[in-house]
Amino acid sequence: MQDPKRSAKASSSAAAAFDAAGDSEGARDIGALDDAASAVSRKLSAHRAGLVERLIYGPLPGIDELREGGRICATLESEANPILSSAIDMLQKGAAFTADGKLSGELRETIAKAGAYGLTIPHTHGGNGGSYLQLACLEEALAANGLGALAVELSGQLTIGAGSLLGYGSDTQRSTFLPLVAEGALMAFALTEVGTGINAKKIQAYVETDPDGNYRLFAEGSGNKLWITNARHGGLAAIAARIGKDGKELGLFITQFPETNISMEEHGWAFRCEPSGVDAFTANYNSRLHFSNYPIPAANRIAGDGVEVLFYCLRLGRCMLAAMSAGYQRMLAGDAVHYAKERPGVGGLVIGHELPRLAIGRMLGGALQARALAFLALAQDEAKADLAGLRDITKSAAAQTGLESMIACEHVLGGRAFDRASRVNAARANLHLFGIVEGEDEMIRMGMVRDVTQRFVDAYLAPLLGELHAANKAPGGQSVKTRERFLRLSIGGAFRRPGPALRLLFKVVASPAALKLGGWIARNALADLVRVPLGLVPGAMHPRYRLLPRSLRQHARFAERELRRIRWHYLKLSLAFQLELTTMQIALQRLGQRIEWLTSILAICHHAAQQDQSQWHVASLQSLLLGERVRANAAGLGISALKTLHKAVVEVGQSAQQDRCSLLKDLAPEQYAHPFR
Repeated sequence: MQDPKRSAKASSSAAAAFDAAGDSEGARDIGALDDAASAVSRKLSAHRAGLVERLIYGPLPGIDELREGGRICATLESEANPILSSAIDMLQKGAAFTADGKLSGELRETIAKAGAYGLTIPHTHGGNGGSYLQLACLEEALAANGLGALAVELSGQLTIGAGSLLGYGSDTQRSTFLPLVAEGALMAFALTEVGTGINAKKIQAYVETDPDGNYRLFAEGSGNKLWITNARHGGLAAIAARIGKDGKELGLFITQFPETNISMEEHGWAFRCEPSGVDAFTANYNSRLHFSNYPIPAANRIAGDGVEVLFYCLRLGRCMLAAMSAGYQRMLAGDAVHYAKERPGVGGLVIGHELPRLAIGRMLGGALQARALAFLALAQDEAKADLAGLRDITKSAAAQTGLESMIACEHVLGGRAFDRASRVNAARANLHLFGIVEGEDEMIRMGMVRDVTQRFVDAYLAPLLGELHAANKAPGGQSVKTRERFLRLSIGGAFRRPGPALRLLFKVVASPAALKLGGWIARNALADLVRVPLGLVPGAMHPRYRLLPRSLRQHARFAERELRRIRWHYLKLSLAFQLELTTMQIALQRLGQRIEWLTSILAICHHAAQQDQSQWHVASLQSLLLGERVRANAAGLGISALKTLHKAVVEVGQSAQQDRCSLLKDLAPEQYAHPFR
């Protein structure tokens, strides 16, 4: 089996491409993120390459791998859950929320006694010692029953919160803070800032060492931590900050906040915790945090680079988001079905008409898709497989289906979907926010493409792109002028600089790397040719598909076939755009979306196969709908069409950036609630 751990060369090839294209700042950021991802992979001791990468480049994952998440989900659903029972009991009593719609203290006390806040914390630190698969099952069930806000709180508490301690904390830190978390003390992860958002490499918060060897934290003005879920007075938090005001190293520090705001005049240091002011996660604590000369004991620094710890926790956070999304979508479907069964429409009840049934199918299909990906990813994590690619697909697919289900629900419920007292209306902002928390969807799709193609790039394309890189460097090592830079070998470049272009072309064609790539193309083309007759074997006789229900076999075969073709799509884009591919975000996004849809089809089919017949029907419909998108997407990956689209986007973007767009003339923008300059 391929070693999933990234080498130093692997982590720097993407950064080298950015540098060769003239984006040195992007190269530094990409290189740092790659290094952090590599460190996480080493820490997790992943011994199996990522599932998505194997679906594209081989060897194909076994059927048991694809089925494992569905099997575990079916088992967990059949077990009684005292945490869920106690939470639903509080909801039915009307005690789960306060009069202003916040999660109640009584609810928190009740589920804390049932072990909710310590579910995944080891017994040795006062927890239940449960698995993240159990947490995902609980998260989904809570959201499905109208307790999505509680699911959000528990997810932040046990993944990106306590997860940082479990993964990187010292024995002393764990024994000190984890029992508090298990008892119900909320724990946050404070990364996002007013001025830089979630860009960990640009954060402004920093610490300095005081005469006693302890730390003083400064996160002032645009360096304030913002949109920090679970942050409250008296709570715990892991704070990401630079080591030194101008330092490059990022550290992580755990602290317990004061019970009240602290002023500089009284104590010589300051702390403020106030609401972020967002119209999402309104039932939760979501805060803006200010620190000035704030004291943190030296013993409270968590070992490890802050970005690395973030990556470690995000793999679980994204899976929990998918589980929550599945629950929210089940809730939407349940309310829509109830309405459609009671509301008379034209010619009978609404539920009897095809379009409302399609909308209901979309909600149920989205729920099944998010659930299948969440449990597949978590099962892969437990099996020590690299989650590169799959963790991103899981999150982005769950966020996208959540929004689509909300729209589908609105089409069924009509105006009632916007009733202020309805749980459907309360869910809307959270489902919209899912697309940007834990990483913005489009960005992580592009990162996913980079992750699953990285090994192929390192082995076959990086040496060829290295020739372009060398051509773009002056003898002293500095980058050549922009107009003299080669981003790709092309006819236009040959006319502009014929001598250098011909020399570069000769170097590329004559290099051993070109021969190696040619060998790869020949081997894979031959393998695809040999595979053609196997496509004629009926699904009932094919060992990879015969265990699937009849209605799902064709969808699984289609998904695997098209995923294998991704290798050719990516090669085509790489050869067409070369170094320009670093800026062709639309091309990478569309390819990433295609991978997401195909992986989702495969996950849905194998997950549903472990469930009852009603879920087979949902899986078949969702696979059909996703298959339609895949086929439509193929036309959008044409090189000529992408170039035309790229040019149009550049022109519109530049006109807006340079204030030349007449549609925006004389419009005064509203200032931001949290100005970042």
